[in-house]
Amino acid sequence: MKIREIQIEDYIQIKELHKKYNLRILNKDEWTKFWIENPCLLTSDNPFPFGWVLEDNKKRIVGSLGNIPKEYYYKNKKFVIACSHAWIAEDKYRLEAFSLLNSFFSQKNIDIFMVTSANNISAKIFTRYNAKKIPLQNYQNSMFVILDLEKLIYSFLKYKKLPFEKMIGKLVFYLSSVIFYKKLTFWKKIHQSKKVILNEIIDSKFDEFWNSYKLYFQDKFLQSRTTSWVKWHIQKNIENGKGWIMSVIENNKLLGYAICLERNNDKIKLKRITLIDLISLKDNEEVYFSLIKNCIIETKKRGYHIFETVGFKDSKRKIFSKFQTFSRNLSIFPFYYKTSNNVNENFLEIKDTWDSSLIDGDSFL
Repeated sequence: MKIREIQIEDYIQIKELHKKYNLRILNKDEWTKFWIENPCLLTSDNPFPFGWVLEDNKKRIVGSLGNIPKEYYYKNKKFVIACSHAWIAEDKYRLEAFSLLNSFFSQKNIDIFMVTSANNISAKIFTRYNAKKIPLQNYQNSMFVILDLEKLIYSFLKYKKLPFEKMIGKLVFYLSSVIFYKKLTFWKKIHQSKKVILNEIIDSKFDEFWNSYKLYFQDKFLQSRTTSWVKWHIQKNIENGKGWIMSVIENNKLLGYAICLERNNDKIKLKRITLIDLISLKDNEEVYFSLIKNCIIETKKRGYHIFETVGFKDSKRKIFSKFQTFSRNLSIFPFYYKTSNNVNENFLEIKDTWDSSLIDGDSFL
């Protein structure tokens, strides 16, 4: 067996591996741009591999692990983060696949390692590498607003593979419409005091905003949100009609914004928009209420079934809950971290240090 760094030319084989195990992957152009246009790679003097592949003796790729470098800040100090992405291997090579993790966790010039999409199996393995859960227990809980109850019910019944799907669906839809009527329509009553715009351009206002935001929230462990980082995260989704940014701007100054991405479940035909980022200067609640309300309106306008969010600090979740949201627990806690030897991890063990959401790590993929 051979371990080597991922090359752009590996896309076809990696795509087949993802397809075999029902994992999503970007198309070739998007995948290529995602790796080579990462702002951390463009600005850093240190080389960061795109990840690693495991080859058999016929040079066939039988396993892979992506490696996403990012920049975070705490008390004005920059930290270089490595985020794992899509650890996967063919069944007969699962034991050899640990060498992929060894390569990931042994990287030099990395301050903190992150895993943000762990599953039931990988979560146990990551803890053996001394990775810890982030201290946000609510990260295992999803909050959502239902915008198309009937289609959501049929998606659920399809997932459960129940007989008499149409008949049961009609009955459940009728009963749920009556029982949850107030909750299903409550979001429409939420007052908004700020004018919200749908961003078509990600410009220098985001740099100005980030500089102010970073100074105000020095006690938070924050992913970089410069113009180049925001573009890297969301631009392709905006162009493809699979996401958007909404913002509040007053006197030509950006006061806050929300980023939403499509995260459908194609197997059960569930159409879903997820709020992956929500920030404002000085945690302005009026800005948050206005942004969330307009994101829900846009989600319904585009024909999605639910508007969902995962993560965020308690104060933001409290605002979101005022929209009379439903909730569900995820099957596994997905977010782990591990510090390198040169980083004192004490600050990361404090709950209030974190305000993580699906913008972090590889979750936005």
